Amino acid sequence: MKRNIFLLLPVIFCASVFAQEYRWKVGLDYFFDNTEYGKSSFIDSETMNGVWLNPMGSIVWDGKHSVNAGVNLLKIPGMDKAIDKVNVTMYYQYNSPKILFRAGSFPRSEVLGNYNNFFFKDSVNNFLPLMQGVFWQIGNNRNFFNAWFDRTGYATPTKHEHFFVGLSGKASQGLFFADFQSYMFHYSNTKPATPGQGVSENLQLQASSGLEYENENGFNGLIAAGALMGYERDRRFENELYKPIGFVARADAEMWGIGTKNTLYVGSPRMRLADTFGGDLYWGTQFLRAESYLKSEWYIRLIESDFVKARFNCNLHFTESNVLFQQMLTVSVSIDNFSPKNGRKTVYPWMKIF
Repeated sequence: MKRNIFLLLPVIFCASVFAQEYRWKVGLDYFFDNTEYGKSSFIDSETMNGVWLNPMGSIVWDGKHSVNAGVNLLKIPGMDKAIDKVNVTMYYQYNSPKILFRAGSFPRSEVLGNYNNFFFKDSVNNFLPLMQGVFWQIGNNRNFFNAWFDRTGYATPTKHEHFFVGLSGKASQGLFFADFQSYMFHYSNTKPATPGQGVSENLQLQASSGLEYENENGFNGLIAAGALMGYERDRRFENELYKPIGFVARADAEMWGIGTKNTLYVGSPRMRLADTFGGDLYWGTQFLRAESYLKSEWYIRLIESDFVKARFNCNLHFTESNVLFQQMLTVSVSIDNFSPKNGRKTVYPWMKIF
């Protein structure tokens, strides 16, 4: 009897292996981000440019579970190295109509697309696209709640420990909606601890409500108002606890692939500890250091298809009584066997001019 069981084990193993579904994906993401911030007291002008190549393979079973692994290669044009940065994508995913769970290293843009540049500035999105931790969400695009953890730094004798803990959600009924985004960033000491250094924290919570209209082939619009709250603390000086708060307004519109996104902040200057910690503690845009800031994005979708997406942005930043300019071009190409492609390509009316 035991002999028969052992003879069956290879058969069971092979059957389980062949019951899996194997998927692959090759992605390429190009970004060109030119900023003209010469009049700003908080940010220097720069040009960020790079190409990410992201091949990935997946093993899927039961239609909901998958193990995904790949490599992310960054090439910065003009640099001497063949490859300037190598990251690893590696995560488990459970995906059902009502639940999404990920654990490992995976793209931030795929799960935190509802966070704006108040939380993650452009350089973070360009050069640190992966989060490493856990993400869990229930619901759908219009009604959801999620919680996540991102370990961004591990303590060593020369490096600090730091990580994010975040919550966000959205509730919609007809045209009405309410949403929030939040995180707490914890910046700790080295290991062993460096004398004179300690623990610092930066918490942000944006909550708003308003109206949203969506039409896949026509006009899309959003108008909302709310508040941006939080606290900033250096635990070495408990009296330095700082609780900035301000008013936030949003107004978005898009028609035929041409659109605008506008976000206004008016309130307490933020990033009070920037001179001490800089980008080590603050991952959002430095323009929040001013009492008022308006970001006005104007964009056009150049290509929108199953395989290729290309978009050009001209962004205006109103801060410190100045108007600052930013130009962006992003191109994303994805070839995979994850889902059948229908060859659909969106042709906007303005394209017929060319």
